[in-house]
Amino acid sequence: MARGRSTVRVQGVEEVLRRLGEEGAREMVDKIDEVVERRTLMMVNDAKIGAPIDTGLLKNSIHLYGRQMKMSRVFGSNVEYATKQEYTHATKKGFFRKAVWNHREKLREDAREVIRNQ
Repeated sequence: MARGRSTVRVQGVEEVLRRLGEEGAREMVDKIDEVVERRTLMMVNDAKIGAPIDTGLLKNSIHLYGRQMKMSRVFGSNVEYATKQEYTHATKKGFFRKAVWNHREKLREDAREVIRNQ
C-alpha cells in the first residue's frame, strides 16, 4: 500500500458526543461513519481517475482497505511503485493527495451537517 498518509479531522465531535449521552452519541457516530465511508469511496474513485495508466495495474489496485476504527477509513494501493508514481510522475503526480484534498472540506461539511441535525 502507498506509504503516504492523509488525515481529515472534524473538530468538536468529542464535545457533541459528550453532550448527547451514550445512545445519541452512538447514533451520531454511526451516521458520521457512513459519511466517512461515502466520501472515502469518492476519494478512491478520484484517485483512480487521476492515476497514471500504462498497464492499468496501478489504477485497478487502488481500493478502500477498510477501517481501523469508526469514523476512519484507509485507502491506497498495494502496488510497489504506487508511492513513486504519487510523488514523481511527470504529469499525474499527486493523484492520491489531490483526491483527499478535493474531498476534505466536503467531508467536514457532511460531518458538520450530521452534528447540526443531532
